[in-house]
Amino acid sequence: MSRPLASLWQDAAFRSALMRDPRPALHDLGIQIPPDIAVRTLGSRGAPSDGMDTLLQVMLERGRHFTYFFIPSPTHKSAQQAAYGGQIGSRVDDPVFAQRVRQDAETALRTLAALPA
Repeated sequence: MSRPLASLWQDAAFRSALMRDPRPALHDLGIQIPPDIAVRTLGSRGAPSDGMDTLLQVMLERGRHFTYFFIPSPTHKSAQQAAYGGQIGSRVDDPVFAQRVRQDAETALRTLAALPA
């Protein structure tokens, strides 16, 4: 049986193991990585004020191809925002923004939250 993902954030020794040697730690979480894929991890803070790494990035590489995924801390909103697309920085009662949304909602939201095209 695999460990719950939350254990990553509750167990500092396990988090250290994931950073040192990610393949077996990911296996403990139930994530199987084929042997021909290189695995690296990087810890970062969702915001400078977090005080500790609150966002882990797992990078997978095979030759010239790569992908990655994030594991944000469930207790740090800044990490979740960094992982899932940033925070929206306009007030809902901003009349200029409201007009932009009425004219072209998709473009207004893409520029506001830097959503992918």
